[in-house]
Amino acid sequence: MPFYWALLLALVLCGSPASFAEPPDTQPYYQWGRGMSWPNANFNLGGYFNILDNPPSNRQGNQLKLDELSLFLTWSPHQRLHFFSEVELDEWLSTAKIANINNALRAERLYVDILASEATTVRIGKFLTPVGRWNIIHAAPLTWTATRPLVTDEFSFSSHLNGAMLTQRLQFNDNNVAVMVYADNSSKMDVFDNSTLGFDTALGGRVNFESDRSWQIGLSYINFSNLLTPKLQRNDLLGVDFLWKKNGYEVMAEAIYRHTGDSQGQEHGFYLQAVAPLAEKFFAVGRYEYLQGTHHFVATDDHIGVAGLAWRPYVPLVIKAEYQFGAVHDSFAPSGFFASIAMLF
Repeated sequence: MPFYWALLLALVLCGSPASFAEPPDTQPYYQWGRGMSWPNANFNLGGYFNILDNPPSNRQGNQLKLDELSLFLTWSPHQRLHFFSEVELDEWLSTAKIANINNALRAERLYVDILASEATTVRIGKFLTPVGRWNIIHAAPLTWTATRPLVTDEFSFSSHLNGAMLTQRLQFNDNNVAVMVYADNSSKMDVFDNSTLGFDTALGGRVNFESDRSWQIGLSYINFSNLLTPKLQRNDLLGVDFLWKKNGYEVMAEAIYRHTGDSQGQEHGFYLQAVAPLAEKFFAVGRYEYLQGTHHFVATDDHIGVAGLAWRPYVPLVIKAEYQFGAVHDSFAPSGFFASIAMLF
C-alpha cells in the first residue's frame, strides 16, 4: 500500500500542462522539470527524486524507499564558464529505517566546464564516467527501467571520475563525432564522497559517432586501479555501445570486457534493451543481460531478463513497473517485481 500512496502524491505534484508555458525573458520563474531559473544571474536550481519499491529479499517483505533525492545547481557567470553541482541523498528514507544523513548525503557531481571554443570543452572536478550510455544518463527520470544493467554498475567500473576531461566535437558532413580523453585521481581529489568502490586513479577515453540523429555508436576504453584495492594490478576495460531511436521506438545496447591479471579476476557481458510505444503514453520495455566473470567479488555466469511498462503522462514524470527474471545471486540480481516513481522538478 505505501507505493500507491507515493504514486498518488506524485500525480498531485504534477501540476498541470500549464507548467510548460513559455517562461518570461528576465524575471525569475519556475518551469516544471527544469527547475527555478534566475535569467539575470544565469542561475538555475532543480533536481529529481526516485521512489523505489523493491521485491522481498533476505526473508523480508517489500521495501519502499526514497532511493534518490538530487538537487541540481547550474551557474554560468560567463559565456565560456559553466558550473554544475548535484548533491544527492541516497537511500536515506525507507519503510525499514532512516539512514544516517551523513552516510546518505554525497556530492554526486561537482565540476566546471571551460569552453575553449565552440567545439572544445575542458571539464574539471567530479563528473560521470563516460563509459557506455547508461552511466551518463543514469538519472531515474531519464531511464526506462527501475533496475540498472549489471555491466553498468560500480562493481565493473566507478560511476564517477575526479579529475579533468577534454572534449573535442567534430563534424563530417551531417555526422557528429565527439572525442573525450580524461584522467582521474580520486584518491587525492574526491573529498566529498563516502564510497569505497571508486577509482584510485584512472586514464581513459571515449569516441561517440552520431548519424542523422537516429542512431549513435560509441567506443570506450579505461585503465584504472580501484580505491578499495589500490596495490593490486590495474584493470583494462573496453566498451562498445549503440543507440537507435525513431518514432518512439528505441534500441540500446552496451557490451564491456574488463581484464586484470590478479585475484580481481575479469568479466565480460552485455545488455540489449528495446522500447516500443503503446497507447496513452505507455511504453513496453524489454531487456536481456548476460554477465560472466568476477562481479561483487564472486564468480558469476548469469542470464537476466526484464519485462515491464513505463508510463510518461508528462515529460518530467515516469512511473515504471517491471519483473526481473534474476540470477542465482540475490544480492545483486534478485528475481521479483520492481516499481518506481521518478520525477524531475
